[in-house]
Amino acid sequence: MKLDKFLLGGVAVALVAAYIIAANVYPRDEPATTATPPASSTAAATGAAGQLVRPHSPTLGPADAPVTIVEFLDPECESCAAMHPIMKGVLAEFQGRVRLVVRYMPLHPNSVYAASLLEGARAQNKYWELMDAFFADHQAWASHHAPQPELLPKYAAEVGLDIAQLADAVEDPEIARRIQQDTADGQALGATRTPTIFVNGLPLQRLGYEPLRAAVLAALP
Repeated sequence: MKLDKFLLGGVAVALVAAYIIAANVYPRDEPATTATPPASSTAAATGAAGQLVRPHSPTLGPADAPVTIVEFLDPECESCAAMHPIMKGVLAEFQGRVRLVVRYMPLHPNSVYAASLLEGARAQNKYWELMDAFFADHQAWASHHAPQPELLPKYAAEVGLDIAQLADAVEDPEIARRIQQDTADGQALGATRTPTIFVNGLPLQRLGYEPLRAAVLAALP
């Protein structure tokens, strides 16, 4: 019954996803080693700080870190999965000096469902564990040709989440509002694909370990 509730909740979330995606036509994601996010430098440099970071945004790292990385990501995005270990590596290298802020930009049919589960996991202090699990087995559940979103509750159980509590989160209108707010902010900042990354307010023009590392070094005092 608990997994059934997950799947029924996924149908409801899919309706929200359809609304968001229908209002925003984006290109497919590209390989993380070559993608160049076309975010506007002017928009990023002059945009309100609130459009980059909201009070509801998940964060990792000290709040007073001199460098803030904001990543607009899609849990179902292949390039986001490829960028995930790169991001973790940079955070480890600059531990204590960098803060990561996650924002959602749902571009695929199951993106809102997956993001909702992540937000539910955050309420149980398992956010990063579930994100790791989603990206580790990304090819299995997020295949472009044959996605299997029914696998997502399995990953939640594997990281020790309370399934009933997580199922309730899928239907939470506050979580849907957060995802919609993230999408609107990303648009306002010129984000048109995922992942789109900002380092201290400036867009990362090329994805990969060295470009991200160089941007962090340039931003450090």
